[in-house]
Amino acid sequence: MKNIFRSIIALLSLACCTPKDGVETLARVKSFKEEINKETELPSISYKEFLNKIYDFEHDSTQTWTNKSGRAIVIDFYATWCAPCQKIAPNLLELSKTYKGQVDFYKVDTEKEERLALAFNVRSVPTLMFIPKEGEPYLSVGYISKGEIKQIVKELVKY
Repeated sequence: MKNIFRSIIALLSLACCTPKDGVETLARVKSFKEEINKETELPSISYKEFLNKIYDFEHDSTQTWTNKSGRAIVIDFYATWCAPCQKIAPNLLELSKTYKGQVDFYKVDTEKEERLALAFNVRSVPTLMFIPKEGEPYLSVGYISKGEIKQIVKELVKY
């Protein structure tokens, strides 16, 4: 009787957990994690994405800054081990929600995207890059308060 009961449980567990179901479950978990990350952190931008979305400084013979996105942009150059970077991140996330549709916010892990950090002489973290719709970008090196960031973003939105 015990053997029959064990066999039935074993068959039921196999029927419920086929490889196809495992793959679908893994896909659902991955999708769920991506949705959570969208709400809890800024999107990352790579060197290649920067060239495509914002400014292709490699192929611009005039070397005149042109923001391709049509919106103001704030880029957070950070490192995972940096305490001030971790402190500034929630402020940037909150401002990204406040200025959604007006200002694009991105983050760049300087250890993973060294080439992009070096392109703008980022030698210290946190470094924030503020890119207006038109005109030259500027950098802020070191921790700055949420109020200071908000003031700069307000100026970016004006133009």
